[in-house]
Amino acid sequence: MKMISKKLCASVTVAFTALALASCGTGKEGGEAAEAEAKNFTTAEVMAQLPDYYPADYAKLIDQSRKETGLLIYGNVAEYNWREILVGFKEHYPWIKVATLDLGPNQAFERYYSEESSGKPGADMFVVAAPDAWLRFSETGGPAEYVSPEADKVPDWSKPLAGVYTVAADPMIMIYNKVLLSPEEYPTSLSQLADEAQADPGKWRNKITTYDATSHSFAYAIHWSVVDHGKPAGWALEERLAPFTRPETGGSTMLDKVMGGEYLAAFFTSGITVFPKMNEKGRSDVLGYALPTDGTPLMLRGMAVTKSAKSPASARLLLDFMLSHEGQVDAGKGGMTPYRPDVSPDEVPFYTYSSIVKEVGGEENLVIIGYDPKMSAEYTTFIKRWGKLFKGQ
Repeated sequence: MKMISKKLCASVTVAFTALALASCGTGKEGGEAAEAEAKNFTTAEVMAQLPDYYPADYAKLIDQSRKETGLLIYGNVAEYNWREILVGFKEHYPWIKVATLDLGPNQAFERYYSEESSGKPGADMFVVAAPDAWLRFSETGGPAEYVSPEADKVPDWSKPLAGVYTVAADPMIMIYNKVLLSPEEYPTSLSQLADEAQADPGKWRNKITTYDATSHSFAYAIHWSVVDHGKPAGWALEERLAPFTRPETGGSTMLDKVMGGEYLAAFFTSGITVFPKMNEKGRSDVLGYALPTDGTPLMLRGMAVTKSAKSPASARLLLDFMLSHEGQVDAGKGGMTPYRPDVSPDEVPFYTYSSIVKEVGGEENLVIIGYDPKMSAEYTTFIKRWGKLFKGQ
């Protein structure tokens, strides 16, 4: 997408219940005046800013969005990850108000199911990293059918289910405390981390953490996928690391506890949690991170418009924006990992899919966390074994 000529917004505030995008200007009157002027952009002017491969009847979608009351998104995406995307979206569609709820991956869908069964308005759109939950949602006919104008600009693996697209392919990384480890101990692979722990068990016991696979579908999908792929080393590696590992339920908790020294390292923590915070003062002096060269899992962060959306046009416009080159760059600025082939590493502050491939030595060293039905079918057996291994359950 091209940028609309009149740049409107400079600040975003996302709450758990609402997102407010403030127009430039001083005071309430100035903001309202700018907002009123923004709404006067004609559909033809908006269409002129879109890539030339967008169809002429896309104008109908834009017109319909003007009649809608706002867009509600359920997901597991933090405010700072959303910020750049929503500022960019507002510059194209300033009349669309967006509200987000940052929920757990399972809670997002369960809330929607509960609201739908009671006849209450629910989410217009999901942006969630939870493959098994997406499989269930798809089986129940939850995603709306939609073929985006951007669909042929992204790889096939990013369109896993009918109506379901991918906003980012986020790496699950290792983090470590640089103060408590010597440089030669900084891990670059999971095998190295296991070797170090086994060589000095007194130092490393209970000093490693990872996502608790028994706690939610996001965590389960990571561990199931690496075992299923046999990379890095499947169950054998998990068995080597388990005696030294205490699982946690959230990425922010792992980050804080590694920073504080409670843990020396964490594996398979989410890059989307870590990357944006590395610019905070003093953070990089204590915290280091690496992409495991013997197998970096990539979580496909799915998105779809819901079939029962109250603002379906607005939701489709946002989905298309997030798939566009501009939207992917904005996602990268917020700490997500863009995967479009035409997004270059120098456009974003952290990684792109292509730069991850280069750093880990090729696609053969990636584990794409996809939407395999076996993931759901094998849940009970897997969790029983994983829980006994890591938690003595």
